Amino acid sequence: MIARLWGVIEETGPESVIFRSGSVGYRVLLSPYALGTLSGSEGAMALRTFLLWSEHQETPLLVGFLDAAEEELFHEIRRIGGLGATKAIRMISLSPQEIWQAISGGDIPRLKSLKGVGETTAKKLVSELRDRVPSALNLPGAADSSSIPFPQTPVGVNSTGVSGTVHEILTQQFGHSPAEAERMIRRALSRKPAVTSVEELFDEVYRHGVD
Repeated sequence: MIARLWGVIEETGPESVIFRSGSVGYRVLLSPYALGTLSGSEGAMALRTFLLWSEHQETPLLVGFLDAAEEELFHEIRRIGGLGATKAIRMISLSPQEIWQAISGGDIPRLKSLKGVGETTAKKLVSELRDRVPSALNLPGAADSSSIPFPQTPVGVNSTGVSGTVHEILTQQFGHSPAEAERMIRRALSRKPAVTSVEELFDEVYRHGVD
């Protein structure tokens, strides 16, 4: 899994860049917001990346992000039925905070200004993501994650070690955002609280995936 790239932009296209990292040039699909932000940028930089490759694709697709906030928004959008990864990245034509503000406030006209978003998709973004607004943004509708207790495991099970290891695997090796990985683990533990190993928890996480 390619999770980070350090290097320079060699070429810029309408939806992607050629990012040279070492002696390799990677074609990285970027959001309109990221492309606009990086326009004219020179010198070394870092990109967060997520590799997409499935049986329905002819070639792998490497998606890039400016920061964790953009990556998390991308993963939240692509979970919505009927959208997917390529539509999700193309929709991010405003900053993540502006998009979350529009979602939190139910601002349909603002969301319709995003690339490829019509009335139906805008309403779907509000209905499905309004309760997922990052609490760190302090926006109306933001969930307070501190009020959601992590399920307790039996005495003798190192819940911090087990869940922490699985969280690291999900984010660093499988490309899930930290918030998404936490939700997957929390739901897995709610179904099966008596886990005793990393392998057991990981199997339970991927038995159901992300709801």
